[in-house]
Amino acid sequence: MILRRTRFVLVLVAVAFLTLVCATPAGPVSGKRPLVAQPAEGYDCTPFGVCEPCPEDERHQPFCQPFGNRRLLHCKRAGAEAEDKGVTPAWEACGKVIKKEQRDFYEFVTANVLLLMVCLTIFAVRTSALATQQYRQLAARIGIPSGAWRT
Repeated sequence: MILRRTRFVLVLVAVAFLTLVCATPAGPVSGKRPLVAQPAEGYDCTPFGVCEPCPEDERHQPFCQPFGNRRLLHCKRAGAEAEDKGVTPAWEACGKVIKKEQRDFYEFVTANVLLLMVCLTIFAVRTSALATQQYRQLAARIGIPSGAWRT
């Protein structure tokens, strides 16, 4: 009985560990255009940098909608010559921040694995206590005092 229970617990822990190791969050959907708050007419804009969370005081801005993230753009006037090196910084809305999403995913999986370990420990202790209680009741029924054999 104890060996079977131990095997069961080990199998559950192994499955949880494999889930943690093998799980990978879904990547961004390719082929989608980046979200742009307002089209920049008369400007050629190129992304400069990665998607980053918006500061709290700018969350209401259109370039922080819908996910609360933004990406820096460098914009030049359309048709500007190569000599004109002036760029205008601007922001565009972007999807989710991949590093933050990965961190949140692994945090979620880790919390679930820890909860699983705690629950399995409680289950094992409770099962053991119930089995001991049942063995004592059985010993009392068949007349073995305090669970020891008399000769």
